[in-house]
Amino acid sequence: MDTTRIALKTCEWGRVDDALLVVCDPAVQIELEDPKGQTETFLRVLSAGPTTRRELQQNLADQGLTISMPDILAAVQTLDSLRLLEDPSRQSLGDPREDERYHSNLAFFDLFASLKRSRTELQQQLLGAHVLQLGTGGMGSSVIQHLAGLGVGHITLLDFDVIEPRNFSRQFLYRNSDIGRPKVQRAAEWLRAFDPGIRVDVVEEKVGGPSDVAALLDGVDVVSAGIDRPAAVDDWVNEACMEACVPYVRGGVSGSRLVYFSVDPGHSPCLACIRKSEEEAAAGSAIEASVNRLSSQLSFLNRAIGPVTGLLGSVVAFELLRYVTRYEEPQAAGTWVTWDAANGLAQRREPWRADPGCHLCRRARQRTARPVEAVA
Repeated sequence: MDTTRIALKTCEWGRVDDALLVVCDPAVQIELEDPKGQTETFLRVLSAGPTTRRELQQNLADQGLTISMPDILAAVQTLDSLRLLEDPSRQSLGDPREDERYHSNLAFFDLFASLKRSRTELQQQLLGAHVLQLGTGGMGSSVIQHLAGLGVGHITLLDFDVIEPRNFSRQFLYRNSDIGRPKVQRAAEWLRAFDPGIRVDVVEEKVGGPSDVAALLDGVDVVSAGIDRPAAVDDWVNEACMEACVPYVRGGVSGSRLVYFSVDPGHSPCLACIRKSEEEAAAGSAIEASVNRLSSQLSFLNRAIGPVTGLLGSVVAFELLRYVTRYEEPQAAGTWVTWDAANGLAQRREPWRADPGCHLCRRARQRTARPVEAVA
C-alpha cells in the first residue's frame, strides 16, 4: 500500500442542490455531482490535514462512510485529475529563503500542481532552464525582467545596438547615463544586480545567418526572438531552431500591431510553412499580392510605446514559461496572435497550415518521433 501522504489544496465548497461547487480560484470552479453528500464528507476529512490513503479510509469510516480501498484509490485519482490534491512533502523548495523568493511563483504553480507533479518541481525547472534572448531592445528588455522574476537560472543575451535617447519610452532597463553603451552589456549588469544567482552570458554581435544562431543553441531550452534585422533573420532563427529541435517564441511590432507566435519543432507548423501559405495566397489573389508588395516597401514607423512593449514582453514570457515547464500547452504554436494598439487592443488568432512538403518539419518530426498536427 502506498504510504505517501496526500493533501487537499486550499479551496472552499458549498452545496447547490445535489451538486457540490468547489472553488480554488475565481477562475477555477468545479461542479461535482454529490446527491448523497459522500463527496462533501470526503473533502471535509481531507481538509483536516495531510493523510495516507489508509488513514483516509479509517477517518471516513469514523464519519460513518465506509468505502473500499479500490474506491478510495479511484476517488483520490479523480480529485487529483481535477488538480485538487498535492503531495505535502513537496510544497517547499527546502530553503525558507527560496520559498520566500519564489512565493508568488509557487502560488501560481499551485493551480497546476498534482500528486505527480508538484509546484516546486515546476519552479525547479525554471531554476535549471537556459533561455537564449535574441535582442535586448523593446520586447527583449521586457522579457528579460520577466525571466529574472520567474527564476530562470541561465540567460544568454545577444544584441549589437547601443542605447539611444529614443529607447527610453519603452526600454526600461536603461538610464540616461547609459547612452552610447552597448545594450547587451547594460542588460547583463541589470540581471546580475537583480539576482546574482542567475548565470548570464553575453554575445555582442549581429546575426548574419542560421549558423550564428545554431552556434548558440547548445544546452538551450527555448529561444526568445526579438531582433528585426536583417530582413531574413526570422527565417534564420526558424531554420536553426528547427534543425536543433529547440522551440522559439517570436514577438514584435508592425505598425500599430503587436504580433507574437511560437514554433514547437516536430509538434507545430514552422515559419517555413506559413511562408509557403503566404506565397500560395498571393499567387491566387491580385489584392493579396499588392498588399504584400506594398507592405514590404513601406518602412513602418516604430510605434512601440511602453505599454505596447510591456504587454508584448509579458505574453512572450508566458509562452516561454509554457515551453520550459509545460504547465500547460503552448498557446501560440503555429499561430499568429496579434493585438491592434490603435483599435482597443482587439485580438486576432490565425493558425497556420502545416506544409506537408516542409523539409524542416519533416526532419524535426523524425527527431521528435511525434507527428505534427496540421491546423485546418
